[in-house]
Amino acid sequence: MYRLPPRTCEAKVGAEWRVISLREAKSTYATALQRCPACHGRVFVTGSYTREGGFRLQHQRSHPGCPITRKDYRGISSLHPQAMT
Repeated sequence: MYRLPPRTCEAKVGAEWRVISLREAKSTYATALQRCPACHGRVFVTGSYTREGGFRLQHQRSHPGCPITRKDYRGISSLHPQAMT
């Protein structure tokens, strides 16, 4: 099973995908393409700009093969049907 580093996603910077914090995703890389590090599906970061953080990773379209989406996950990890490469 994929182990996600806490509170991260990937952003397309130039020609490569870079692991970034959710705080960076919401601020520095807000306009960059962002994907889930587990299934490579497109994601966006929700939450507030409070000091505590409160950011969450959310798929644009969830699928049952992503362990990050606990409510939809069926126990077998797989790439997203619309995986971003």
